[in-house]
Amino acid sequence: MPAGAHAVTSPAQTALDLVRCERFLPAVAIADQAIWVNRRGGALTTIDALWARLDADPGHRGDARAARAFAFAQPLAANVRESHSRVVITRLGFPHPRLQERRVLPSGRVAYADLYFPEYDHWCEIDGRAKYSDPIFLDGRTPQEALIDEKNRENEIRRVVRAFSRWEATDADHPRRIWDILTSAGLPTSLPRP
Repeated sequence: MPAGAHAVTSPAQTALDLVRCERFLPAVAIADQAIWVNRRGGALTTIDALWARLDADPGHRGDARAARAFAFAQPLAANVRESHSRVVITRLGFPHPRLQERRVLPSGRVAYADLYFPEYDHWCEIDGRAKYSDPIFLDGRTPQEALIDEKNRENEIRRVVRAFSRWEATDADHPRRIWDILTSAGLPTSLPRP
């Protein structure tokens, strides 16, 4: 497809080429981001287009890897943190979460869970540090004000769900931490602690 004076591969072909040569976790993140529906301007491609590209060009090393990543991909994964945590959670034997679960809180405020386990009414948040330091996320607030706002939001969510878990993005690099966080909040797993 043309991009100015250059010919480039389509987003679906680019994603396929990348996931064919990546391990599962980065492959899922690539697929998730390619099909992310809430991207400003819309998704780069669709899961159907990814499968169509894979089916149209079989016989490559990495096809099975791509198929596993596409089967796991979710169009609501807003960022790599969510993709990474979802892969870790699944590898730890926890149920599959919903992404971006919407809840109207008693105050009228709308909140979205990064991950949500509906059968356990378990809400999960994956924290990045930018919301407390990046001027774009601070939106005129001080870091202290942003922290208090987030704590108040969390308190309101905790009052309407059975369980609430929060971790930093880097915690997903340590599966035992995620296992401890989720099991201590009552989420069942089919596997022992790693």
